[in-house]
Amino acid sequence: MNGITSKPVLLLVLDGIRPDVLRAAIKEGDAPALGFLAERGEAVWDAVSVFPSITPAATAAIATGAAPAESGILGHAWYDREEERVVVYGAMRDTVISTGPIKVFHNNVWRMNRDDLHAETLFETLDERGIDGACVNFPVRRGPHEHPVRLRSVKRVADRGVLLGTSVGGPKEYFMGDLFYSRDTGLHGRTGAGGIRRSVGINDAYAAGVGAMLLREKAAPLTLVYFFKGDSIAHHKGLAAQQEYVATLDGYVAAMFEVAGGPERALEEYAVLALSDHGHTPLLPNRHRYVRLRRILGEGTEVGSRARFEPGVKILAVPNGRSAFLYLADGVNCEKVIANALSRRGVDLAAWSQGGWGVVRRLGRELRFRPGWGSLDASGRAWELEGDLRAVEIEVEDGEVRYGEYPDALERLWGCLRSPRSGDVVLSATPGYTFGELSQTFHEQSDHGSLHASDSNVFVLASGVAAPRRITDVTPTLLAHFGAGGLPVIAEDRVS
Repeated sequence: MNGITSKPVLLLVLDGIRPDVLRAAIKEGDAPALGFLAERGEAVWDAVSVFPSITPAATAAIATGAAPAESGILGHAWYDREEERVVVYGAMRDTVISTGPIKVFHNNVWRMNRDDLHAETLFETLDERGIDGACVNFPVRRGPHEHPVRLRSVKRVADRGVLLGTSVGGPKEYFMGDLFYSRDTGLHGRTGAGGIRRSVGINDAYAAGVGAMLLREKAAPLTLVYFFKGDSIAHHKGLAAQQEYVATLDGYVAAMFEVAGGPERALEEYAVLALSDHGHTPLLPNRHRYVRLRRILGEGTEVGSRARFEPGVKILAVPNGRSAFLYLADGVNCEKVIANALSRRGVDLAAWSQGGWGVVRRLGRELRFRPGWGSLDASGRAWELEGDLRAVEIEVEDGEVRYGEYPDALERLWGCLRSPRSGDVVLSATPGYTFGELSQTFHEQSDHGSLHASDSNVFVLASGVAAPRRITDVTPTLLAHFGAGGLPVIAEDRVS
């Protein structure tokens, strides 16, 4: 393993698994492997995601250590003012179809990592120091090693088209179902865990199988394995169903521990970090849970994957689950838009940038904030604060910032609002409500994306490394573990 003296790392990302859901599964005996990790290591049940608490932004934060404004990845969709079009990385089927499946595929697999990601990834930083990485199914995986398209149907399109590339850059070992694989594992195609009916191998059974193989072979000092179905189950079937699925996930983790010699040996041989990327909020049981942005923002508002500014269009609204980006045409009164949005059912808060400050308004209370000399948060960041702290339920006691229902609110808002990609105003939904998607459809049972704790708190289980309290601390923690420094690197030449 490259002569590395630090323990190799197994990084497990369990998409969308709520901390309380996992704790309940462990308590009921349905997750013994993860329970063993929590008992023998360090367990943090109130770690914090980024804002928006949406998968592309969160997985980019895990892989780079950068907040959305620094990574460049802010959500499932955003409006590119230079290209004058909405960029969609992935979403519900209706949104994919209305955008164009090949276009979404291009954005998700090629554009997001190649063009839009501004921060250096963990894989890139480690590779520069001679430390190999391995990645299974994780969406943010940019690295210096080229991996050709393996799926013949995709390769044929790539060979004759301009949208799809013939390869992607990733870590030394990279596996994404039947699409990309460093070498044949026997899990590809219809006889393995792949095939059209099984999402061409981009599924959790495949991830577990390849992950076990990589551990058996001790293939790389860093192995990242991504399980995403728990998020989808919560969206469509609710949190009770997600808890049932945790037992399946735990079986996958147990199988990986087993090839490493069993749970105890696995924790002796590996530094293990398991975490979720965001939480989930149950939605109201009626159609009022869906906040129709076009309706509440009024005439001149466009929502959709093909929306753009043209005569008569004053606002482009880009929903991202329980958050939304609003882009305003020149001359539109921002204050009126904000006041109108906050007067509507289901809109919890609005945030925007103004003169070097971040501003957030909720329940008629407004708070202005920026890093500077002032009150310290738990990470040691000093904040200059003006206005009503109750806007996001902040208390300051003895010079220390304490958060309530909006964990790490200042850092997370600041980490979103500094990007022009987030628009002129960012909305966060009230618990129980969602802004849905560009196709003006929405999930039935549960959703995420907001600043609220229910979407934002994540679990972190750690052995052999300190448990990060923010998902943006994962990369610095692992770089420090390998003696490779602890600060994310921003690729300035990629910043737009």
